[in-house]
Amino acid sequence: MVESTHETAAGAEAKPASRISSRQYQQNIVDSVLKKGNSLVVLPTGLGKTLIGALVMEHFVKQGKRCMFLAPTRPLVNQHVKRLGEYFHSLGYRINAVTGQVTKSDREHLYHNSDIIVATPQTIRNDIARDNPESGPGADHSMMSHFSCLVVDECHRAIGQYAYTEVAKAAAEAGGILVLGLTASPGGRMDKIREIMDALAITNVEIRTEEDADISNHVQPMRMEWIEVDLSKEIAEAVALLGELMDEKLALLHKFGVHISKKTARGRLSQMYRSLIEHKNMAALGHFAIFYNAFHGTELLETEGPYAFIKFTERLLERKNNRIDWRFTQAMGKVKDLEHPKMDLLLRLIKEREGKRIIVFAQYRDQVAHIVDVLNSSGFKSKQFLGKGKGGVATQKVQKSTLEEFGRGEFDILVASSIGEEGIDVPAADTAIFFEPVPSEIRSIQRRGRVGRAKEGEVLILVTRGTRDETFRYVSAAREKKMKGIIKKLSTGEIKHRPRKKKADAPDSKPDPNNMEQAGISSFFR
Repeated sequence: MVESTHETAAGAEAKPASRISSRQYQQNIVDSVLKKGNSLVVLPTGLGKTLIGALVMEHFVKQGKRCMFLAPTRPLVNQHVKRLGEYFHSLGYRINAVTGQVTKSDREHLYHNSDIIVATPQTIRNDIARDNPESGPGADHSMMSHFSCLVVDECHRAIGQYAYTEVAKAAAEAGGILVLGLTASPGGRMDKIREIMDALAITNVEIRTEEDADISNHVQPMRMEWIEVDLSKEIAEAVALLGELMDEKLALLHKFGVHISKKTARGRLSQMYRSLIEHKNMAALGHFAIFYNAFHGTELLETEGPYAFIKFTERLLERKNNRIDWRFTQAMGKVKDLEHPKMDLLLRLIKEREGKRIIVFAQYRDQVAHIVDVLNSSGFKSKQFLGKGKGGVATQKVQKSTLEEFGRGEFDILVASSIGEEGIDVPAADTAIFFEPVPSEIRSIQRRGRVGRAKEGEVLILVTRGTRDETFRYVSAAREKKMKGIIKKLSTGEIKHRPRKKKADAPDSKPDPNNMEQAGISSFFR
């Protein structure tokens, strides 16, 4: 055990010393952060990033200073409040959660009467925007001036206009605030990693991988298996119908100078959509919208199943007053009352692991709900774990109680959307099953990190042969390999961090790239 000991600032009220049990690599990272300043810490899941944040914050709290710990979701905020309370048990540190559910007056009180604030960044950003700085000589000029340390959990989100960037900017303007970014997966592109480092004003990088000598003994074994299935004849015929529609629209779009294909990445299609709107190319936009809906419908059929596709098509019919291309309705008729072959495989895999705690990940909310219905009707005990969404918001209380029930063993299978990928600590989980691969190296790492924390874990990934499932599989693996190489070179100094050149007066209109939990892409075109 490495005992945490820190000096107390002159004139500050001394607080009792803690005896947080830390590993040598954790203490080494903490020492580096306190010596070198604003730091990015990249550490595999389950190896104590939160504890590193706690040790850094304690350095300041012991001097009578305040700290802020940001987490992207309410469940994570609750989890960190509980974990920090365990770390600092009986020391009298005032640790409080601040989210949008706390009233403004109560938040103001907590900001001035807490040692550690654990908050969602959106709430802090909004309060910064409403802040009325004090005036006069020696006055604090923003609410951030009351804090000395800012810990940013899941800091790979600190890009674009996500709230992390605005809070970090306010911290920099206030001055004298140490910023610590924590993540298991900053991304596989150098420009994005630099964007994160610029947003948080990072000057020091600390990275550990599973192969590093100082942590290899602490990494739990992880078994990964990719399991393939073939599309059924009926689903393949439905996909062919949508493919015919896409080909028809591609030919028309090419005449308008819009050069895309059925293999164009979703992100590129989103950029094209914004460009068409910006240039008011309404004729092309109409054809593009139909192409994109067929593109999304194909993904649902290939990777999720008929249920998610039918729900999507029903929303299209409702929004378009039943006026949609006949190939959508004919495709829907072909797959009605059918299941994707992955569903039978999922049931078999779960039955073979009777008595184990399992997390099933699915990309779309409709599919999450459907998987829960199928599992429960087959005699298993499962519950869904969702974030906010249209048609039924999962409240903080429901999210918290669901995780607690899973931890107590009241049900065996947690079926989660993207909110379950990031940071949620479920030590009792033995197996993670991906209903589909995801093309994001960040999300793939986050999903895997939900198991194998306290004991050996298992990850099973379901793949449909000959579909974009296979593309996503290889894209994610390549990006993850590239990410590890970039970060390692940054850590050793082989690659020098250079601030990114910002485009002059170019507003960032990109949607939040981290928000992949979708109720249906039909909302993309209104």
